[in-house]
Amino acid sequence: MKLSRWTLLSVVSLFISHQASAFFEGTFSLGFAAGITAADQGDMNELQSRANTREGGISTGQLGNAWEFAGIFQYRYSGSMLAIQLKPTYFFQSEDGKNAAGTSFEYGVSGWTIFPTAKFHMLESDTMKFYSQLAIGYGFASGTIKEEDASGSGNATVEFSGGDLGYLAGLGAEFCFTKSHCIMVEGNYRFLKISRVTSDKSSGTFDSDSISQSSGEVEYDNKDLSINLSGIQGYIGYVFHME
Repeated sequence: MKLSRWTLLSVVSLFISHQASAFFEGTFSLGFAAGITAADQGDMNELQSRANTREGGISTGQLGNAWEFAGIFQYRYSGSMLAIQLKPTYFFQSEDGKNAAGTSFEYGVSGWTIFPTAKFHMLESDTMKFYSQLAIGYGFASGTIKEEDASGSGNATVEFSGGDLGYLAGLGAEFCFTKSHCIMVEGNYRFLKISRVTSDKSSGTFDSDSISQSSGEVEYDNKDLSINLSGIQGYIGYVFHME
């Protein structure tokens, strides 16, 4: 029996729609995580080091690890190793203290990131899942620098903000008590540097070896001040898989 063109097209269309519907059948997951990101703020730490030398010692430390908190929203395609995850995060790191005269010194950064992530389940069982992931996303940060005013009375302050694109890659594992309830641990490397920030608010006059421009683009040594959100991340969290 000879099949018509329309019959063949119908069969092909039904096959494609069946495969597509099977692919888009999947499970949703929700969760949260907390961790540390080793984001060394090179520019701000240089300013802290200069203030420490200039003032004969300040109690304000340098910025090292940042605390980071994340929400987890995931969809995994049925019968596939691929899951698509959205992980918004909030991070912060801050150091404050005083000089011998009691004048305040503060250096701090906070902000958020959002990274759509492709997650690949490489090995899994009912109790364990091992995965790798790749992502590209966006981060926005705001910061504060507060030092003694050049006049020696009060503080000079600048508040600034900026954003940029970044990349992330990492490995992780889920350890499941039941099919739905899992504890996750994850290690990533994130590359995200905000190379230029603009002033939101400023007051006072900074010393000559500190902030050289506190309006418009924030600068020191007549070069752009940058915020670094790059570094190794360590997360631990909880994931609920909805069946």
